[in-house]
Amino acid sequence: MSEETIAKINEVITQYFDANASVDWIPVKTIMPALIEAGVFNKDIKKGQPIRKTLRELDKESNLDKIPTAHAERRLDSIYWYLVRPGKEYTPKEIISPISKKEQNRLAIQNSDEYYLVNLCDELLKQEASRKHTFDTLVGNLHKRGKGRTKLPLDAYYEELKLVIEFFRKNEASDALDEKERARREQIKYYDGLKKKAILNKGLRLMNINYALFELDEADKLVRDTEKDIVVLKGLLKDFL
Repeated sequence: MSEETIAKINEVITQYFDANASVDWIPVKTIMPALIEAGVFNKDIKKGQPIRKTLRELDKESNLDKIPTAHAERRLDSIYWYLVRPGKEYTPKEIISPISKKEQNRLAIQNSDEYYLVNLCDELLKQEASRKHTFDTLVGNLHKRGKGRTKLPLDAYYEELKLVIEFFRKNEASDALDEKERARREQIKYYDGLKKKAILNKGLRLMNINYALFELDEADKLVRDTEKDIVVLKGLLKDFL
């Protein structure tokens, strides 16, 4: 990027902070409308991508100091870019997790009640389930644009045992539900029907396990008394043990 363009970016940033005296720092996406108006960029993409790309390039070349207001909040696999008023410090309003979103999702799955119960099933059946298993023939409705269908995942599939396990929570009465939630439940019910049909057509056995069979806390989550939970699962899986 030319020195002239960098000078223009700095000028726009200075003008922004002069016009917003109460603001000490901003995410870089906030400055994009002013940069476009000044002719630095033609349009915005993905909420600030052009200016982020510029900062990344300068950072890679060890020239980030050419935009002295730029602040890089560096995390494991991401950089969060901010602009900070000269003489002030960046003080985040909320703590940014040092864990990537992908890692957060993975941990959330591993901490879920479903993951916990499948672990116990693996232990009892002495086999490792294929988690979120999909079949090519088990798909949902056409996407909104009329192209493509998403494969419907199964909670646990034990190929050698020809067993599929699905966990569920019983829904409360639907009288007071809004239209969106009713539609969501209807879709789940419809997809459950597709799963059952596909599983039976493949000559597999389907076992639906209600979380309510186990001890739950006030938030409707498993208490995770492993000894008691194993007793419940042994009763359910007795045909396969």
